[in-house]
Amino acid sequence: MAEDHSLEEIRNKAHSINSQLSDEGFSPRDIEIVGYYLNRIAASYLSYFTHKEYESAMDKKPNYQK
Repeated sequence: MAEDHSLEEIRNKAHSINSQLSDEGFSPRDIEIVGYYLNRIAASYLSYFTHKEYESAMDKKPNYQK
């Protein structure tokens, strides 16, 4: 995954994206919808990486059989 960013950097990026979208003529409702889709995309990535890490951890777990 990408490097971690500070909360301030993330907030500034959100404001920058909002300004860019506004400058391109997107309405506040359009920007809200863009945010909704960004949230869905982020959730999908987080789910993927969580499952990938889980599978990796399970592969490393010793398999004890009786």
